[in-house]
Amino acid sequence: MMRIRHRFALVVSLALSAAVLGAQGAAPAADADLHGKLYKSVFSAGAGTLAAADLATAPAALRERLAKYLSRRAAFKSSYKSQADSFDSVRVDAKRRLLEQAIVALIDAPGIERTATDYVASAPINYEWKGMPEGPLEEANHAEALLKKDPSSPLAPWFYVFIAHRQRAAFEAAEGQKNQDGMKAAAKKYRAFAERARAVPDAIFPALLADMERQPYVYLKTTAHPRDYNPDA
Repeated sequence: MMRIRHRFALVVSLALSAAVLGAQGAAPAADADLHGKLYKSVFSAGAGTLAAADLATAPAALRERLAKYLSRRAAFKSSYKSQADSFDSVRVDAKRRLLEQAIVALIDAPGIERTATDYVASAPINYEWKGMPEGPLEEANHAEALLKKDPSSPLAPWFYVFIAHRQRAAFEAAEGQKNQDGMKAAAKKYRAFAERARAVPDAIFPALLADMERQPYVYLKTTAHPRDYNPDA
């Protein structure tokens, strides 16, 4: 009887240990609802961005990573040299610096500051897309070409999310034009790069992708989401 009890207790203990280890090892990034704050802090300069006060309600396993992101974001100093000679180009420069800041805040790698600056200086960044898909597609295609040229670039995780974002914007613009072929192509690209972002080991990238996916739209109000779009439905 004592042996049976001992064996039962051991089984229960092992089961509890496995449950604890499973909970500790689980990746909470995709399940963490950050209420759009991480997404906004990366892709916009407006209100509602992630702040230190938000960390208390963030999942414990993600809290330290978000704190590091906020620290790098706060310490950021742009190295981008403006070539602005008009009001529109000044506004484009502001978008370039926003992307530069996002990259440096998200990625802690040697030389990332220079890499980010070089990228935003040469990337085709548009201040306004004018409700058309061509602008976000140009930005997405340029990033994808760089990624194909150097798949092991430290910018790769950023490119996954950035391309997904721009393809979603293109999808929304294509819907406004009632362009199903455009919607289908953008949705396909969106899903491919969203899947890559979900698989990034650094938890902040799956969390960022999930935060973006929860947004009703990223550019134009739409009745569909590229994640679920089926042109034959």
